[in-house]
Amino acid sequence: MIVIGGTARVKPDRRAEAEAAAVAAGTATRREPGNLAYRFAWDLEDPDVVHIFEEWETPGSLDAHFATPHLAEFVTALGEVVEDSPSSTATRSVNERPCSAE
Repeated sequence: MIVIGGTARVKPDRRAEAEAAAVAAGTATRREPGNLAYRFAWDLEDPDVVHIFEEWETPGSLDAHFATPHLAEFVTALGEVVEDSPSSTATRSVNERPCSAE
């Protein structure tokens, strides 16, 4: 499994556009083969920061995602509404297991 976490700082006056682009991208992406999760969440302490969380079954499914038209549209839309370049980190899980607070 590939897990991706990212953040982007959205221009305060462009939040509605960012939300619309994220909903469109998320709806299309969650239909892709190999996608396990694709979610956005606004930061509770900084209302201009959005967090992006993705899970993919395989590197191939993520590669296929990068080639989709809806991702290209999302990247273009994001470029118009963010203040800085978004940041992200991808991690490949080798031994998947539930986490426990114990």
